[in-house]
Amino acid sequence: MRFYKRLMPVKVLSFDLDDTLYDNVPVITAAETWLLTALKQQRPESTLLSKDNLAAIKRQILLIEPELGHDVSALRLRVLTQGLQQQGMQVAAATALAEEFYQGFLTERSKINVPKTSHQVLSELGQRYPLAVITNGNLPIERTALAPYFDTVLRAGVDGRMKPAPDMFYALANQMKVKPAEILHIGDHIHTDVAGALHSGCQAIWLNDQGRSAADLQSLPQVELERLEQMLELL
Repeated sequence: MRFYKRLMPVKVLSFDLDDTLYDNVPVITAAETWLLTALKQQRPESTLLSKDNLAAIKRQILLIEPELGHDVSALRLRVLTQGLQQQGMQVAAATALAEEFYQGFLTERSKINVPKTSHQVLSELGQRYPLAVITNGNLPIERTALAPYFDTVLRAGVDGRMKPAPDMFYALANQMKVKPAEILHIGDHIHTDVAGALHSGCQAIWLNDQGRSAADLQSLPQVELERLEQMLELL
């Protein structure tokens, strides 16, 4: 545990999800593998919809509509719809099938493995603070074991631009009727979580459980932790 700044009084704790409360990489990898497999099984002609092909479609869409980059759900749906259209489907049919595939993707996406330490930390802190989520991702948290811990869930797209933009931090402050400085945000990402929170006037904890160098930091958080369970020593 390393202190960079004095920790001021806190009224609300906000958490990042992916790679903060669980390991996201294997979940996303499995969900994307499922999606490509389902496409090929249900639409044999969609063999051209490879990972690289879908990534190319995504880049093309973002060149025209960069604002979609703030909503991963809307963007993935658009990519799937356009990919299916390129395979010869009409717009209505492609839209309906893309939604069906996307819901299947979310089912796989929700199969996260929540470590015991995350359960312990959230359970104990939740007895003393309101807990919130501020995420750039599309985890359907209501389908997971994390759902009971959080009073508020803010998602990029629906609730504002992606972190590090201040939208969701300000929205949380308004919803909880606190000042941004009374929010302590916990996350692993030095840009979206640490810099995003600090530039929004909130306090920040950097979960550095991957052994990154502090020289990588763009802005100094209040505290750096090596393990999430150190939250219980801190607060």
